[in-house]
Amino acid sequence: MGFHKRYISKQVIISAFKENGAEGVSDLYIKSDAINVEPNSPICKYIIKIMYLDETLEYKHHLINVYMMQLLEGLYPLK
Repeated sequence: MGFHKRYISKQVIISAFKENGAEGVSDLYIKSDAINVEPNSPICKYIIKIMYLDETLEYKHHLINVYMMQLLEGLYPLK
């Protein structure tokens, strides 16, 4: 068994979403032992808030999907 540490940035989240959708984004958080998040990134902070909600994974995927689609369509800035 290994220790899975991930550095998560806005580019990592966008790439994971483009490749595997909301499940790819949630896997970044679920399948790691330690997470290092890009500082001052609103995208990373918002996804963390979603992942720590006391909701089903299906609902979290829905929220990630809605947010990322709006982000990629230009409704949110990519700071």
